[in-house]
Amino acid sequence: MSHVAAAYVVKCPHCEAPLDCRDADWCTCLASARSLVCPSCRRCACAAPADYKQAFWRGAPASLRERHKHEHSLATAWANPEPHKAPRPLVLLLDDEPDIRRVATRLITALGYGVVVGRSGNEGFDLARRYRPDLVLADALMPGLDGRELALRIKQDSALAATPVVVMTSVYTAAKYRNQAFNAYRVDDYLAKPLELSALQAVLERRLGPSPAS
Repeated sequence: MSHVAAAYVVKCPHCEAPLDCRDADWCTCLASARSLVCPSCRRCACAAPADYKQAFWRGAPASLRERHKHEHSLATAWANPEPHKAPRPLVLLLDDEPDIRRVATRLITALGYGVVVGRSGNEGFDLARRYRPDLVLADALMPGLDGRELALRIKQDSALAATPVVVMTSVYTAAKYRNQAFNAYRVDDYLAKPLELSALQAVLERRLGPSPAS
C-alpha cells in the first residue's frame, strides 16, 4: 500500500480514535467514493454523516486526494463476454452508477465468479434472458424498471423464475421495505449499501456455493 506523504490525522466517526490517513487502507464497500478504514474499530466512513465526509475532504492534503483518485482509476471499463464464454457461476450485476459497477465487478471477479454488467432494469431483463445468469445482483433504484420490479418480472418469467435475485439499496433499509421486497416483489435476498466485501461474499456463497477463488 502506498502512503500519504503529508500527515493528516482525523477522528474516526464511529469510535473517535485518531485515524492517521497515511497508514489506513481503503474499505471494500460498494460505494462510488470509498473511504478509509479505522485501524482501531475496523469501520469505514462510508456510512458517516455527510458533514463529516465534506469536512474530511475539505482538509485533505493533495497527496491523499491523488491517492484516492488513483485508487478509483485502477478498475477499467468492463466488456461483457459472449454468453458461451461467460464463466460460471455467473452473476448479472445491475447498477446505474459507473463507479459502483466497476468496484463491484472487481470484487465479484476476485471471488472467482463470472460477471456480466448492465445499467438498468430493462437492460438487465434482456441480459438475463440472453445469459441465463446463476444470480442477479441489482440496485433498488435504477431508471425505468428498478431492481425490485425487475425481481418480480424475472420471477414471472417461466424461463428465469428459478434465478435468485438479490437487491442492494441504501434507501429501502427499514423492515417494512424488506418485507415488501420479499413478499410483493419476490426478492430472494436483500443487502444494504454501502456493501462490504464480507457481506457480498456471504450472499454469493449462500446462493451459489463456496467462492471458486477460496
